[in-house]
Amino acid sequence: MKIEKSKYEGYLWYSDEKKPRLLSKDKEFELEIPDDSNPFIIEGQLYEEGKSHSIKYVDGKYIVNDYDLSQLSDIEFTEQDYLFNKMENRKLKFKQYWRPKTDKFCKDMPVLQPAEFVFVGFSKEEEGK
Repeated sequence: MKIEKSKYEGYLWYSDEKKPRLLSKDKEFELEIPDDSNPFIIEGQLYEEGKSHSIKYVDGKYIVNDYDLSQLSDIEFTEQDYLFNKMENRKLKFKQYWRPKTDKFCKDMPVLQPAEFVFVGFSKEEEGK
């Protein structure tokens, strides 16, 4: 699995650590890691301007999904934030894309169904909220 050199915002969570490593968009980052390395990255979410990368380690192999947000610009989406306490009260921001699919329970009419779930960065939780 290879992460090209760029300025990413996001995190990588290694198998031997109790919390994820945060990446700041202020510094360049790159990594190449074989599937059989140990420790391995359990999961990661990386965002660079207009592109998102989702990393999961499943059954001894990395599954990486790359998204170019400009290619998803015509698809309906909602924005969702999630507070994750292992990340210094940062909110993970995602775009949930919705695609129409024929639904037999709705007289075969197209119904919006969840499709891509794309990480688009994080922000600090405001104090006092």
